[in-house]
Amino acid sequence: MAGTVERPVRHGMLTKRSISKSKTTFNAKFQDRWFVLTDKTLTYHTPNGHTEKGRISVDCIRCCELVEEKTFNRPRLFQVVYSDKEKLRALYLQGDTKQTQDEWIQCIRLVSEKSCPERMLRHFHSGAYIKKKWSCCHKTEKYYDSGCENTYVCDRITDYAMDARRASIEQESRRASNAEQQRNTIKRKLSLQNMMNTLKLDRSDKTDSPPQAKSNGSDINTLSETREESEEVFSEGELSDDEGGSFKTKHSLDSSGNSPRY
Repeated sequence: MAGTVERPVRHGMLTKRSISKSKTTFNAKFQDRWFVLTDKTLTYHTPNGHTEKGRISVDCIRCCELVEEKTFNRPRLFQVVYSDKEKLRALYLQGDTKQTQDEWIQCIRLVSEKSCPERMLRHFHSGAYIKKKWSCCHKTEKYYDSGCENTYVCDRITDYAMDARRASIEQESRRASNAEQQRNTIKRKLSLQNMMNTLKLDRSDKTDSPPQAKSNGSDINTLSETREESEEVFSEGELSDDEGGSFKTKHSLDSSGNSPRY
């Protein structure tokens, strides 16, 4: 079965601090090494590139961070912290230029985080463990993962958390604003509906009320005719006396022009 093909990411010359079995000292030796970074491994070789001197799996890399210049009295230093047989170790490297340093850090971070993001460290030491203490914070415990500074992963997670919190607050604000707009819309609709109902009731009352009698000339003439008919019936009608007899009365005027009395 053919092995997995590694995809090259970057290669170039870096200065590396020699790994010593003894305690780290300020007089650590630095040597030039040819480094090759793939999506699977970080290897370093002799300057001509013929002999491999070390190999680190990217799955074992836990962080890649800057190192204080005062630690080894050298500029443009950075470190690769990796797991070796369940112990954390640091590989101290130096770039010939600031651009070289930044590009290597970026590439190592990219492949290591992509390979094993959940194992990346959240804290690191920006110095080295020298004479039983860290040169950066003077802690005596030799634990890389209890560092005095946040790694880029931790900072990025913090930024993500802040962005998420900010987005959540903005979303809640938008929801509250939308809810307020909906309440105002409902209030306007209810107010408009009440106005429409009031208008309908007013129109219904006007329709159900009886029409008022109009006092005009035709009504006066009608009343006059009714009165004349009543007088005519009275003058020409038949009246019964107490004895059961009947007599007719005719409306006539006497010599004085007055109606006779009965």
